[in-house]
Amino acid sequence: MKLVGKVREAHGLKGDLYVLVFSGDISWAKKMKSFTLKKKNEEEAYEFEVERIKPFKKGIIVKGKGITDRTAAEGLEHSEFFIAEELLVSAPGERIFLNEIQNFKLKDPEQVLLGEIVSFSSNGVQDLLVVKTADDKKVEVPFVDEFIKKIDFKHQTVVMDLPEGLFDLENI
Repeated sequence: MKLVGKVREAHGLKGDLYVLVFSGDISWAKKMKSFTLKKKNEEEAYEFEVERIKPFKKGIIVKGKGITDRTAAEGLEHSEFFIAEELLVSAPGERIFLNEIQNFKLKDPEQVLLGEIVSFSSNGVQDLLVVKTADDKKVEVPFVDEFIKKIDFKHQTVVMDLPEGLFDLENI
């Protein structure tokens, strides 16, 4: 299961939930058959079958089977929202999901290893790759089309032509 958002609030009277999706990308939503909710700092998670779903603001409105009314939905507010990981796999030619390149090696156009992609961040304008260098420094790299030269799934590498000095900045 992959954490993609959180239940912001109950929506309407029939048990619908407004889910704020962290990335804003809901291209996976139409394929979603079920979802899992988990309250932060609690062990137990609850899986729900999707009854209906639609885009809304910065996320989705979703109705889970068994969430019968607004009171039940309000009890789920602020829960973490998880989906099956296979929903976050792009088809060839589609824009990738960031989790698909986690743990890939980042190289420059001359194939010099810059580090390993260990996580992701955002500055509000663009996605950022968090890259761990050989000396255990973490650097945030803008993941923008202008810098990306090649994503090689077979060899698990991302080749980027980055601005000179980017790895010299005090980053994270």
